[in-house]
Amino acid sequence: MTEQTRKMIALGRFEQALAAGGKYFQLKLINDETVEVTDLESQAVKHVNIACDNVPAMLFDILRQAADWMM
Repeated sequence: MTEQTRKMIALGRFEQALAAGGKYFQLKLINDETVEVTDLESQAVKHVNIACDNVPAMLFDILRQAADWMM
């Protein structure tokens, strides 16, 4: 399994975890350096830099850069 596949699976599971808490976001891997975070209620979009990250580091970067906006 490639690192990109692992990241896409992790993003899907992170979406599910957020939805379980009543937060509805789409997390889309744009390239190896960016995740697009879309608030499904307001359609607001934020881009998160995940350059050179593995899955745990990617999730940390998403939370570090977008948690205030997502919560």
